[in-house]
Amino acid sequence: MQRFATQRSYDASTAAVGAAAAVLLLAALVLVATVATSPPSFVYDEPDYVNYVFLLRRYGLTEEFLEALTGGAGPLYAFVHRALEPLTNLSPVKMRLVNVALLAVVAGILAGWLKRQDRPDYLLAGCTILVVPMTWVLAGMALTSMPALVFVSLSLYALLRGAEALERESQVLGWFVAGGIFLGIAVWGRQTALVLSGVPLLLALMDRRLRLPALVFVAIIVAFTAPLVIAWEGFTPPNEEADEGLSLRHGLTSLGYTGFCFFLLVPRAKWLSWKSLVAAAVMIAIVNALLGIVVLCPIESFMDDFLSDFGMAACAVLFGSVLVFCAVMFLGWILRITWHGRRDLKQVTINAGLLCLALSPALIANYYSSRYTAMALPYLVLAAQPWRTWGWKMSGAAVAGCAAGLLSLLGYFWAT
Repeated sequence: MQRFATQRSYDASTAAVGAAAAVLLLAALVLVATVATSPPSFVYDEPDYVNYVFLLRRYGLTEEFLEALTGGAGPLYAFVHRALEPLTNLSPVKMRLVNVALLAVVAGILAGWLKRQDRPDYLLAGCTILVVPMTWVLAGMALTSMPALVFVSLSLYALLRGAEALERESQVLGWFVAGGIFLGIAVWGRQTALVLSGVPLLLALMDRRLRLPALVFVAIIVAFTAPLVIAWEGFTPPNEEADEGLSLRHGLTSLGYTGFCFFLLVPRAKWLSWKSLVAAAVMIAIVNALLGIVVLCPIESFMDDFLSDFGMAACAVLFGSVLVFCAVMFLGWILRITWHGRRDLKQVTINAGLLCLALSPALIANYYSSRYTAMALPYLVLAAQPWRTWGWKMSGAAVAGCAAGLLSLLGYFWAT
């Protein structure tokens, strides 16, 4: 009798894994098809960043080039698309497909690390990056985040290999040097990646053997960042209107998005007791409605076509309350779990990096986009891995996350 029960459990688990795999495969095909049939003209912020390529062609890698940048991101995007120009001819659709290919590279890096950890589901787990809705906009449009995200992923991989080498009492410095170089390149794509330079310093506080590698890592980041800061006299191009300052609201919003995406990747029902969850949700909703701490409507470009002004306002308050709830729950959970697992330097690297990137939008005072939070994607996927089970809840969450991402991407294309 027990043997039959075990067999039924095994069959159900296998079916759930198959369902999740089918959802993610279909999502990948839909993403490629959506991009391949996307508008033949640049939309939203794409023109500002495509102009980077023309500026690079005109000025070369000079201070004049850095000063002339017409967006808020660094010049890495220009180098990537200048190199690929013979293949893309700067066609909007082909440039977007480059970002789809870069997403596959990120998923491959994550799968490679998980395979090294003897995770049998490494391929499927790497593909869960598609469950995060922001992924679709990053990969589906000709924007700047994907090149930087590849190097953030490589830097994370190098740091994890360094922590692994420390456990085996092997050479560590080379991995930290590689990680610093990769992160320095990422900073040239997205300056918020700078916050990750604090992760090796945290590791050095936990294990004194990492003091020299951590200092070398930070020195490399400083060397990479200095030319940008000198040319811009700050951390953003002079033509960008971003205000460098502190916005706790943006940090809280970003943390809420991070928590929401984490719970999509790990749809468990037993994070806390139901009574505690309901009580916290009601209290947060009331406070947020009264004070307007976070008021934000998801996939606004899509929802605006279907809701009245009152409906949009109500949606913004409701979703804002959900984000604040997710932020509070996620922050409490990840701090607790990181403290309990503080002896595992690999997991501390992942969790600390995730928190740094999730909170980094707090450093941009006048504007927030969920694309900023999406720089945490590789950390998010690896942080979720130890808690994920391949059940039907995971398949349902994958459908929901991928559908939200698709609607968000289509919202940008339909707005043209």
